[in-house]
Formats: sequence, structure tokens, C-alpha cells
Amino acid sequence: LFVAQRCSPAYCLWILSIFAVVVFPLFATFSTENVWVKESFYREQPRVSFTYDLLVLAAGDSPAEAVGWSTRQELQLLLPEQVRVPTVRSSTEDDNRDGIADVVKLMMDLPRPSTSGVRSLLLLAAYDVQLLGKVKERLGGLVAVDLSSPYAASGVSVYGELVFRQTLPLFQTEEARTVYAENPLAINLQSNWLPAKQPLTVQDLLQRYTQRNETVLLQQLVPPIWDYTPSSREQFHLEVTMSVPSQLIYYVPRATEVLKLAWVQVLSFLIPTWLVLDCLKGIAFDRQLVETYVVPQLPGKGSL
Repeated sequence: LFVAQRCSPAYCLWILSIFAVVVFPLFATFSTENVWVKESFYREQPRVSFTYDLLVLAAGDSPAEAVGWSTRQELQLLLPEQVRVPTVRSSTEDDNRDGIADVVKLMMDLPRPSTSGVRSLLLLAAYDVQLLGKVKERLGGLVAVDLSSPYAASGVSVYGELVFRQTLPLFQTEEARTVYAENPLAINLQSNWLPAKQPLTVQDLLQRYTQRNETVLLQQLVPPIWDYTPSSREQFHLEVTMSVPSQLIYYVPRATEVLKLAWVQVLSFLIPTWLVLDCLKGIAFDRQLVETYVVPQLPGKGSL
């Protein structure tokens, strides 16, 4: 055990080492400019289900041959003169059997606008999206499919994946966030938004949806596959296959998480600094670079 008088060089060296152990890790940590984490992210596979709310418009060789249908009564003004009720089916696939749908399929048989087939198609389908990880949220999502073909077709298949997009990070709360839980196709007739959008158009619906902080969309992975095979059926077959991969969710961490991450950064500099200074201090004392006294054992309080 090394001892020295107060205000001696050895004592000053000991005080300086303690000061360096405290100050240097703090200085090195704050110089990284990433001590207080303001935004973080994690991966989560959302839970997606079809709400059976949609708007579909299909046209043949001319606008007069257009047909359409919608489940929403307030969207009837967007439909052409010919309204045809399609057959709609939805299914899910859970490849890894974890209780979360990995693939969501939407199949529709729409009466043809003409005997030749369909050359253009617009589909707006509403989905319910839920996040149950660090951020809890229920979101009304909208999948838009706008297709056109140079020739009349009897069917088309679309393959893509669901993409979750957000403008700002989300806050962690005990209750689920429901700011955008409303169906994107729903229109409140008493809202202040509707009078300024007369006559209502599909562009207005899409623009209102894109102004949300959190949205989901269908990103097509391959071009649409049109079916030009002549068919005796009087219906146009549409199939949309959408995979649901894990998404990056950006959020604002809580104070406990921020402090934990800050302490880990300080500790990463504190331990190496303490080891180096303890080694240098031992060399200085062992080789008597500063004057110290060696005491085998300090007397106990009872022997004084």
C-alpha cells in the first residue's frame, strides 16, 4: 500500500487521476454528439387485414364503356353510369406459423365493361394495420392500384409488398395510437374538408391520405401480368398478392432508454480510461517517480 503526504506530488498525481477518470469519459462521450438519443428504430411485422371496403373503376376501349363499384355510399358520385357489383374474396397466408399474415391476397371478378375486355383499372382498397411492438398503433391503410394496358385484357395479376412510411417518429404510449385509425375511404359529410373539395375526385382522396404522418402503400415488385387469353367469361379477373415483410418503425425513446444508452456510452470510455490511468499510476509509485512510502498494513481503528 502506497501512502504520501497531502499536497505532495504523489498525492496530486492521485487527485489528478481521479479527476481524469471522471472528466475524460464525460468529455469523450459528449464530443460524439450522440449522447441523448432523440430518435431510434426497430423492426416489426405489422398485422394486416382487409376491411372489405374498396372502390374499383374499370374501362374498356372508350370512357362510355366504364364500369365501377364501391362499398361506400358517399363515393357513389365517383362511379360511372354503369355500376356493376363484383365478387370479392380475400385470403391470408402464414408461412412461418407465427399468427401474423405474411401474404395477403385480394381476388375480384368484375363484370366486363365490354365484350372485348378491360384496358384500364383503378382500385382503392382499405386495410387495417396494427403495430403491437414498442409503438402501439392502429392505422387505416389504403392500397392503390392504377393499371393500364395497350390491349383489352380478361384479367391481371399484381405482385408487391406492403411498405410502411412515416414522416415523423412516433411516441411510446401505454394506449394504442388511433389518430389515423379511420378508414381512408370514409368521408365525414359534416367535416370542413368536404365543402372545399366539390366535386369530389379520386385525386382528393389520395391527396388527403398522403398528408398523414403514417401511411402504408403497395410497392409493386414486378410489372403487372395481363391476361390476354380470349375467355368466354363475362367477368374481368383481378388478383392482388401483397407480401407483408418486417418494417422499420421510427420512434422517440423514453427517458429511461435515453439514460441507459447514455450510461453505456460513458461506461465504454470509463473502463479503458480507469485501466490505463491505474497502470500509469502503479508504474509511477512502484518506480518512485514520485515520492511515496510503502506501508504493509494500515493499523485498525481499535489499535489506535
